[in-house]
Amino acid sequence: LRAEDLADLARGAAFLGTGGGGDPTIGRLMAEEALRRYGHVELLGLEEVDDGLWVVPTAMMGAPTCLVEKIPRGDEPVRSLEALEAFCGRRAGATTPIEGGINSTIPLAVAARRRLPVLDADGMGRAFPFPYQETFHVYGV
Repeated sequence: LRAEDLADLARGAAFLGTGGGGDPTIGRLMAEEALRRYGHVELLGLEEVDDGLWVVPTAMMGAPTCLVEKIPRGDEPVRSLEALEAFCGRRAGATTPIEGGINSTIPLAVAARRRLPVLDADGMGRAFPFPYQETFHVYGV
């Protein structure tokens, strides 16, 4: 996946997110900057994932309209992933999105910065108000 691919991806995520998850523009800009700086991101299909691969979804939480007033620095989701890795004592092998809107592109920014592949999966099929409503949590993954 390259920076040139992100406009179409963000537009599709906004449409499929059914209006939730906020405007994906800020996330697209964050991902474009990361891809230009760190290079392309490898996408993994579900059939390519080994059972032992630790896939950690990355996202941002809170009211997405606040991002228009105060644009994120860009390293917040990466620092969050690194804190989780330190807490769990292991390194993520890939990341994946959990919803539409801005969180459709945040994993791409994280993956570019950390040189991780992105699992081509969808954790919700739309945007959601609470993290416990996403598919991975519902099925105990």
